[in-house]
Amino acid sequence: MNVTTRIPSADVARLTWQLAILLLVGLGTVMVFSSTGYARSLELNPVYLGRHLVFLLVGGTGCYVVGRLPRSLLLRLAPWLFLLGVALLLLVLLPGFGSRINGARRWFRVGPLSLQPAEFMKILLPLFLAWWSLGHQAGRRWWRELVGLTMLVAVPLLIALQPDLGTSLLVFGMGACYLFLSGWPLRIFVAGLFAVIPALGWLMIYRPYQWTRVSDYLQALGHWEQAQYQVKQSLLSIGSGDFLGTGLGLGLQKLSFLPESHTDFIFAVIGEELGLVGTWTVIALWLIVLLAGTRLIQRISDQPELYALAGTLLFGLVGQALVNTCVVTSLLPPKGISHPLLSYGGSNLLTTLLACGLILNLTRTAPSVLQPTVSAGECDAGVDSRPIP
Repeated sequence: MNVTTRIPSADVARLTWQLAILLLVGLGTVMVFSSTGYARSLELNPVYLGRHLVFLLVGGTGCYVVGRLPRSLLLRLAPWLFLLGVALLLLVLLPGFGSRINGARRWFRVGPLSLQPAEFMKILLPLFLAWWSLGHQAGRRWWRELVGLTMLVAVPLLIALQPDLGTSLLVFGMGACYLFLSGWPLRIFVAGLFAVIPALGWLMIYRPYQWTRVSDYLQALGHWEQAQYQVKQSLLSIGSGDFLGTGLGLGLQKLSFLPESHTDFIFAVIGEELGLVGTWTVIALWLIVLLAGTRLIQRISDQPELYALAGTLLFGLVGQALVNTCVVTSLLPPKGISHPLLSYGGSNLLTTLLACGLILNLTRTAPSVLQPTVSAGECDAGVDSRPIP
């Protein structure tokens, strides 16, 4: 009897997804080292890579732990973690608690490290909405929808006060994505937009530099000489890389020509040093993350709230990478959004790895039994075709 084993396609998707994430983490670590080499040579900040590795170790540990915790425990913790996140968003706005950097109060200083609480709301808001939806399915519908709408609007507004418009829009988009995937009524989205649009208008008036970024971007379309300095340097960096790049560590734009080369514009450094091969590789890896992740979350499609939560986290990761790539290539105005797994930034890296762990947790099933494949003739001959225990 010829017996062959077949690995379920969902398990292949899981392994493929994990491999793509690991490759992005590895590439990100190499590029952080490369893009901060100039700062190290001038002794401006010789510990970029060290800090990155610390957060990578903490994030990797957190990813493993979150991936192994019982789902019921995660859902029980959801409201308390969410309240803690909101409290930190309020606390960071207060002088003496939050650190002001470049006019924004977004960070807590913990020794040589800094922590950005807004980043964690990309996980905590969808997680809270999932907990709320599961716990109030049989209750008053208007109350369930009112709380969901309030959190959808209030959390992004708190983040916008720091100010951090890019993260605010991203958190709002992820909250709206969860409500959409879990089947909430359309009126919730309409009400949310009517609440957010006036708030954005107020931000444009109160902080005019937000509108200046957009207007400068629009005016520069088709007029290279009017483009913002950072956009010009980013495009020059990508263009100078040609097909194979200048070589790892040999890029010139990171030598104080391209601002934020190790954070928001690290994709441009990849384009210069690794060329089109490098940028296409990054895009291909994110495409694998999206396709394999979509296949992965299909195994919990019979659990709408968990399916919506996993889908929201997945689309949030890929969406942030897409937005960052569009900003670097001047398809969108600058937003201050980093590239997941590639950019230097402890809070972003930690949040991304925790989100990966949560996706793996939500899509985890009992170990699959390898099924033997037996020919029809062997079945007719009386061969036992039951699964191997």
